[in-house]
Amino acid sequence: MGFQADLDALIRPLDPDRHAQAIAALRRCRSVRDMERLAADGWLMPASERKRLKLVRHGSGAFLVVEYEDGWSTRKALQEFPGRRF
Repeated sequence: MGFQADLDALIRPLDPDRHAQAIAALRRCRSVRDMERLAADGWLMPASERKRLKLVRHGSGAFLVVEYEDGWSTRKALQEFPGRRF
């Protein structure tokens, strides 16, 4: 799989209507380096949202999208991006 296929797999579980802003932010990424930069801030949705998505990088080379609500997090998506270890 290439970068774009991995990105598509990460985005696939997200709801296109509810998570449109987060999907757009992820789609602007063109490389793993872009993903790393996005994960450094993490938030994919504004603080005004009750349920916020965040991009998190894992030491294994995977990226996760987690949803935060009332101090709890739920994993929404997980995808490995081979060839890049942290």
